[in-house]
Amino acid sequence: MKNREILLVIPVLALGLGACNKKEEVKAPPAPAVVSEVPGKPAPAVAPKAPAVSVEERAAKLGFAKYLPQDTETVISFYNGTKSAECVKSSKLWKLVESQMGGGMVDLDDDNAAPKIDEAKKPDAPADEPVGPAMLFGTEFSLALGKSASEQVGNLLTLNRRMSYFQFRGIAKAFVAAAKNGDAKDIGNAFTGGYGEELATDMLKDPESGIELLEKAKVPPMYFAFRAKESRRAEALQQLSGLIANLGMLGEMVTPVDVEKAGQKFEGFKISGAKISANMAAARDDMDKSMGTATVDQLLAALAKKDIVILSGTIGDYAVMFIGSSLDDLNFASDSAHSLVAGDALAFTDTYTNKDLAALVYGQKTAGDTLYASIGGLADMTNGLRDGLSGSEGLGDTRDLEAMLQIVAERESALRKLVSNESSGTVAFFEEGLKIESYGGMDSGAIDWKATNKLAHLSDSPDAVLFSDFSVDAAYDEKANAYFESLIETAYAMAMKVSEVPMENKEMTKFKEMAKMFDSNFRTDAVDLWSAFNSDFGKSFGGERALLIDLKGSAPAVPGIPQAVVDKAKVPRISILRPVADRAKLAASWDKMNSGTTRILAKVSEMVGKEIPMQKPLSSEKNGLTTWFFPLPFFNDDFLPSVTVGDQWFAASTSKNQALDLIAKATTGGETRDGFWLSMNFKALETYADETYKIADENAEALMGVAFTPAQRKNALAAIKTLDDLDRLTVHSRREGTVLRTSIHFKTR
Repeated sequence: MKNREILLVIPVLALGLGACNKKEEVKAPPAPAVVSEVPGKPAPAVAPKAPAVSVEERAAKLGFAKYLPQDTETVISFYNGTKSAECVKSSKLWKLVESQMGGGMVDLDDDNAAPKIDEAKKPDAPADEPVGPAMLFGTEFSLALGKSASEQVGNLLTLNRRMSYFQFRGIAKAFVAAAKNGDAKDIGNAFTGGYGEELATDMLKDPESGIELLEKAKVPPMYFAFRAKESRRAEALQQLSGLIANLGMLGEMVTPVDVEKAGQKFEGFKISGAKISANMAAARDDMDKSMGTATVDQLLAALAKKDIVILSGTIGDYAVMFIGSSLDDLNFASDSAHSLVAGDALAFTDTYTNKDLAALVYGQKTAGDTLYASIGGLADMTNGLRDGLSGSEGLGDTRDLEAMLQIVAERESALRKLVSNESSGTVAFFEEGLKIESYGGMDSGAIDWKATNKLAHLSDSPDAVLFSDFSVDAAYDEKANAYFESLIETAYAMAMKVSEVPMENKEMTKFKEMAKMFDSNFRTDAVDLWSAFNSDFGKSFGGERALLIDLKGSAPAVPGIPQAVVDKAKVPRISILRPVADRAKLAASWDKMNSGTTRILAKVSEMVGKEIPMQKPLSSEKNGLTTWFFPLPFFNDDFLPSVTVGDQWFAASTSKNQALDLIAKATTGGETRDGFWLSMNFKALETYADETYKIADENAEALMGVAFTPAQRKNALAAIKTLDDLDRLTVHSRREGTVLRTSIHFKTR
């Protein structure tokens, strides 16, 4: 649903950006451009084209990307690092953290209270520029992954996936052996049996993760570029070369190397695979015993071909550190016209040429495809368990359980087939705080992008502190439910199989008793209850789901709470709304769930020797809506867990009043929206925190027996003041034509 690369730019801490943007004039951004694949045809335009931007203008704006060849798979750039740091340091949140770390208090209303930088600066460093390692990130830092990077990351993911398989296969085999021996002491070994020397041997001999994978693996081209002014570039390079110089401690394993690229000299070290292989060969006796001579020969031969080079140098305004498999991997574009900025890959940035950029992320479609194909899931574990059980004798006939484990894998595969992927591009820029715009990327298939969300207008409420709204894709919902159901059924079958193991100890005896009790007394009722909930109840609704939280609920009259607090305090109200597709089916599902729960309680009553009657809910009618709730003490209409249902809408809420209000607004209708929406109102949160603090302060003695101290008041107000920088967070994911789009805005005041 969300693009994975958004997570990479979030660390640009938006909480402090308000101090740098309060007086900024906001201009409406031009229409978004569209990401297209490289190489390939541009995606269909879905909006007016972005302003025409020349290669030179794009190169000037995007920085290090102008030196990268067009087959670069991934670029992550962070700009204006010094500005971001100063904005964070000037925020009230940072001041509070600084004051607490220093053990003191700070006046957040004093603009001069911002923490001062007292680091010793070098004589030749300007007073307004960072020194030391911080200088490397002050202007621009870029990480780029060259051709084959995704393939190599995919190899690591494959290795991890196959490790999961062999671990769980080993666990199953160890458990079967323990069951066959009938020795309870061996149970513990079942959960460590998937690790160790046997695992390493199995993986090395495995066609997917063994020697063949090692032979394909290599360190992909990785560029770490730091922009520096000419007067400080030598200092930046010195820091990088000093870092690389530490490799000299590896002795004979490394040799100095240098190469000239793009007219610039790069120097560093090569870590020799041949020498590493030779050192391992000198102590191979133990490996021969565990893996076999032939396997060790293959392993050492493969390692001998795996070199790593680490270099540093400068190009243009940048000090660069490079890591790769050979000197030939280091490549730069001959000029901007032949670089990554000249193709369609970064065309999505053209809309934001006039913006104050904070970050850029780009990923090729082919890279995303490769990575997703290599990512595992529960199927690797269930397949391992299945194969570990296959043909075993210690647990009796396990064919049914093996078949169920196979079903889990098949249903997970069906769910994964709904995933789609496109080239991904993200920009973050400073405007009324921080805005993040992304194009393309991975789509899980969970969201119905074509659906019209009719509850969108509920987010307009000034009292709503959190609102989320989206529609689930029907095909995804069906496959996800089937997958989850298979997990539950398989877990139950495994528990029953374990309960049949012929061994006795205190823990196993207790487990067997509980398993037998559930199977004989509750299994049928639990299955009926789950069926009523997952099938009848779940299928009685439409796809849209909205969550709203506000802070306007009336406090319950709980004994011991002063009347003044009960009268004035507000509590959160939480409601989930869904459209009703079949009210008759909804009513029938409730009857089934009520009957199932009643039967279960009757059996529990019989077991404990004390009757536990099923509570009968009360109901109230208003405007064709029925609200169901259980009579509990101290509750009121604004603090009442309940469900409200009508012909059009269903609400599960902590507040009857809120549910009725929201359904009334939903019925009236208003603005609609597509895709996924989330908003958080920090103004409302600050108002609530301030009002709650005042009530607590006025009634501190009645609540806690003692009044707040001046220090407690100061710290509480300082904490509340940290919200003063923030206005609202909004997230909107949708499809524009064929392009997946996500817009995030950390709006500041």
